[in-house]
Amino acid sequence: MSRLLEDPIIVWAAVLIVILPVLILAGGEYEERLRQRGSPLTRPIANLRTWVLGIATLWILVVLVFGVSTDNFFVRVLATAFVVAVVAVILQIVDYLISEVRRRSELPGGRGVPQLLLLLPRLLIFLVAGWLIFAGVWNVDLTGLFAALGVTSLVVSLALQPTLSSLASGLLLVSDRPFGPGDWIKFNDIEGQVVDVGWRTSSIRDRNDDVRVIPNSALADGAIINFAQPTTLHRVVVPVQVAYSNPPTSAKEMLLAAARGTPGVLEDPPPRIRVVQIDDPLMGYEADLWIEDYAIAPRVFSDFGSLVWYQSHRMEVPLPSPAYDLYHHDPIQEALDAEVTSDEIVERLTASPLLRDIPSSDLRAAAADSRAVRFARDEVIAAGDAPDRTTFVIWQGTARLVNTDAPARFVDLRDGDVFTPLTGAGLSGRWYELIALSDCEMVIVETEAAGTLASRNPEIAAVFNRMNASRVRRLDPNETLLDLDDDLDPMLLDSVRLTADGPSGEREAES
Repeated sequence: MSRLLEDPIIVWAAVLIVILPVLILAGGEYEERLRQRGSPLTRPIANLRTWVLGIATLWILVVLVFGVSTDNFFVRVLATAFVVAVVAVILQIVDYLISEVRRRSELPGGRGVPQLLLLLPRLLIFLVAGWLIFAGVWNVDLTGLFAALGVTSLVVSLALQPTLSSLASGLLLVSDRPFGPGDWIKFNDIEGQVVDVGWRTSSIRDRNDDVRVIPNSALADGAIINFAQPTTLHRVVVPVQVAYSNPPTSAKEMLLAAARGTPGVLEDPPPRIRVVQIDDPLMGYEADLWIEDYAIAPRVFSDFGSLVWYQSHRMEVPLPSPAYDLYHHDPIQEALDAEVTSDEIVERLTASPLLRDIPSSDLRAAAADSRAVRFARDEVIAAGDAPDRTTFVIWQGTARLVNTDAPARFVDLRDGDVFTPLTGAGLSGRWYELIALSDCEMVIVETEAAGTLASRNPEIAAVFNRMNASRVRRLDPNETLLDLDDDLDPMLLDSVRLTADGPSGEREAES
């Protein structure tokens, strides 16, 4: 038995008779299972079983069993065919792997892969296959060809040194992946979103919607800030100066109120205010605003600055005013001069049709506990769940009282209209909001002063109660708009005129 195994002809005959048929049968079974699952690997396995094993069987039979020399032309053709079949199978498997890479790169959070990187495996396979066929099978001396290619490569490298430098830098960028398409980055004075990362250049779209093409060699040698890694969370730092006369606690509360009202600012992590400068006549603060998308950073910066102005007037925290002579600049006096006086508040209260007939003494008493405030457009002035029960008198501007559960039901308020918190049976929570449709200037009468005014003028209190009841019904989606006016008594109809503003909303005009 050992003598039989020592005979190579018998061994290769056993391979032909036993091993290769088993491999062909196993390959056919595996191919059928892949075909039933619809796998893309079905084709390469079929070619492996049909061509690679078939040509290998024929080559073993001719060379190892029949003893034909490997220098024979027919044997070299068989060897060439075998290399070509193996290369074809390998290329099909590589195509499958490349398609998987592309599919995963297109998933959310995936990063695109440059096309040239996907072509490198194929190029390498072709070079190895060509070397095997010419040098290994046909015994062609490639030394002269390699020498010529070396000289040519040297000349080309010297001529294209900047381009090759960019290509090498592109390779490093692809391998290190400091950024990818879709990321917001900053390079020197360029800030924008990455559009494409190539082998020689990268394209960045700046905030002017212009595409800047930057050589990869410059990107590889410079410092890059990636605002999308490791997360898209980003902090917008806004410097603000407030008059030195304001206590830091009041200034921080004012800036925090503006930060929380800025669209796009996250609640977690919460905004934070820091004191960074203490110097008469001003104090410097920095607001840390956290956002999820760096693209909205300029808008957040602008919106926050706008709300700071409104909050500073509303919360009586004056901002510093520009002055040429700081020694004669008195921000406290300027703030006092800018305050609305009690006489001006009385004048604004009497501008309301509902309040003009109230005795002036009562109005002056209420004005002593009232203040003039401003609201920005789209700001929420009052809400159903607010603990504050103050009365609002619109002096200039328009506002909308809307049902938050049924936004199609609303009441519009104009100059001179009065709003008191809505109450009713079964009403609780934030079921309504009073929203500024434009910049509004209002007089806020504190709760105690409003109660005193109503107790001294019961007829006005009755009008307020009926007005609130009417507004509650007009915000109720179960009520029919056309039938509401029938329930209003003559006193209220003489005081307030309600007109339809469309099929789904109501407008409350001045009397």
